[in-house]
Formats: sequence, C-alpha cells, structure tokens
Amino acid sequence: MLQFFYKTVKIEECQIYEIVKKSLPIGFTLVDEEGMIVDFNPQAEVITGYLKSEVVGQSHIEILHGTSDREACPLFRYAIQKKQQTAAVETNIKQKSGELITIVASISPLFDENQNFIGGVELFRDITGIKKLERERKNILPMFAHDMKHPVITAGGFLSRLLSGKAGPVTEPQAGYLNIIKDELQKVEELISDFLEFSRFEATEYRPLRSAFNIEDAIRHQMEITRSDAEKKNIQISFDYPETLIPVISADGTMIERVIANLLDNAVKYSPQDTNISLKLKDWNLEVLVQITDSGIGISDEHLPYIFDAFYRVSRDAMGSGLGLSIAKAIIEAHGGKIWVKSIPGEGSTFSFTLPKGGE
Repeated sequence: MLQFFYKTVKIEECQIYEIVKKSLPIGFTLVDEEGMIVDFNPQAEVITGYLKSEVVGQSHIEILHGTSDREACPLFRYAIQKKQQTAAVETNIKQKSGELITIVASISPLFDENQNFIGGVELFRDITGIKKLERERKNILPMFAHDMKHPVITAGGFLSRLLSGKAGPVTEPQAGYLNIIKDELQKVEELISDFLEFSRFEATEYRPLRSAFNIEDAIRHQMEITRSDAEKKNIQISFDYPETLIPVISADGTMIERVIANLLDNAVKYSPQDTNISLKLKDWNLEVLVQITDSGIGISDEHLPYIFDAFYRVSRDAMGSGLGLSIAKAIIEAHGGKIWVKSIPGEGSTFSFTLPKGGE
C-alpha cells in the first residue's frame, strides 16, 4: 500500500511538472551539467523558432548563443561561477532564422547534496520589441527637441533685429509686444536646453570631468548671482561653514555649480517675502555635505518621494521644465554622492547633497 502511495505521488509530480511547463507564458529550458538541453517548453519554441525535438541533446550555448564560450551564457556566467540565483539578466540569443533577439532571463542553477552542479533552469521572455521602443523613444525625443531649438534661436535673433530698429522704426506698443514674444521664446529655448541635457543624462552619457574644485568659492559665487533676486523679496541669505574644512575636492565644477544654482534658485523662488535662506557646508569624514534651507511653502509628504523624478511638478502652477532636480540628482550620483530633501509644509525645506572629497 505504501509503495503504491509513493508511486502515485511520483506520477502526480510528473504530471504537474508537464502541466506547469507547458502552461508557462515564458520560455523554459532545462540543461544538464554540460549545458546540453534536456527539456524545452512550447513558449521556448515560439521565441527561438526551434522545435523541442531539434534542440534536446544539443548544446544550449552553441544553439542559442552561437558560440562554445560558456561566458556567453548567463546561466554559466552568473549562476554556476557565483553559486547563486540571478534574476532579470538581459542577454542576446540567436533564433533559428539567424536573427538576434534580446531576452530577459531568470536563472536557477541546480546542485546535488554535495553542492556539485547538475544542471540549471532558465526562464526567459523576448523583450526585443520593448528594447526597440526604448531606443526609439530615447532617440526621437532628443532629435525632435534639437530640431526645435534651431528655429527658436533663429526667431529670437530676428526679434532682436526688429527691436533694435534695423528693419525700420518700432513703436512703443509694438516694442512691448515684441519683448513679450522674445521673453516667451527665451523660456522655450531654456526648456529645450533642459530637455536635451536631461536626455544626455538619461542615456548615461554624462561622465564628470573632474579637477580640483573649491566648493566654498562656488557656493559664495552662486550666492552673489542669486542675491539680486533675493533682495527683490527681501530674503536674507546666510552661509555657515567650518574654518577647518579644506574646501577643495575633486569634481566637475561646472556641473556642481549648476546643482547649487538650481537649489538656490528654487529656494528663492518658493520662499515668501521677508524670510531667510541658509547654506551650510559641513565636513562628513570622507565627504562634504551641502545643505540649503529655506522658509518657504514646503513640500507635502505625498510629493516628497517623487520630487527628483523627471518632469514631476508639485502643482500645475510650478514654473520650469520639471527637470532641474532630476538633472541635479543625476549629476550628484555620477560623482558618487547622494541628494535628498526634508520638508515640513508651511515651514520650509532643506535640500542636502554629499560629494566625495577625493572623487570615486
């Protein structure tokens, strides 16, 4: 009776395995310790173009990766060498037709009780179409923005000529309208420039051009630039820094100045009349910490998790492209630092970022 029970369980296990394998909406392949294909489900046939009968007993690496090099296969490259499961690994495989496609694979190595590798399971799906859409999105939007920038600059140039009287006398009302148009075109140009730069950061093309950079001097310089706007709202700006700190670090000065300028401009923009903004430069062991605190309207908890996301705006009335903080985050993280914000609605916000003193 006991023998019959175990036999029944074994049969049921085999049936369940076949049902699950055939029902999977993703490709499934089982290989032995040599990388030879032992099993192949219907979805794997759809993705690769190979029938199960064509691949069982054949080298998984040679058929799907087109090489005998085990390093080309994520199963061997990650799972076997590192003795761990690796999920969501992107790689290319070759279909029966010879076309290369991109897949995302989840890999599970199989080991016996002595930790000897006896095979592995690879679950995969075709993401070639998704990757193509990603490439097109990344390419077409910057191209579109780039093509827009030239006519905007050209139009601005002709407006300047009109305002200067080179095309004939301009009445005062006409000059007023032309100046409004010129200001709006300037805003469009700035938005396009922000988007083009964001596209460069998103494509991970940005690499900091590091050199000796005095961050204390940079903060003071940006304070002076911002001071005129602050004075219009009677906002006082203070700067606190330790006398013992050596402010020279290894960083891309132009980009870090852009971060400071963005945070300081925002502090002035969103602070009410007759308030204070404080900047602090601190020594954090191997890093420097910069903090900019305002007494503005603050940011509610519902918005804080998304404040550094591209195009995110706290309200419809918010000015700008919604890219400034996203670009700032990309710059700081490219330097090996971190950026974050703490805020209390109605009381103000503190934006902080760190930078390694000597670079990464």
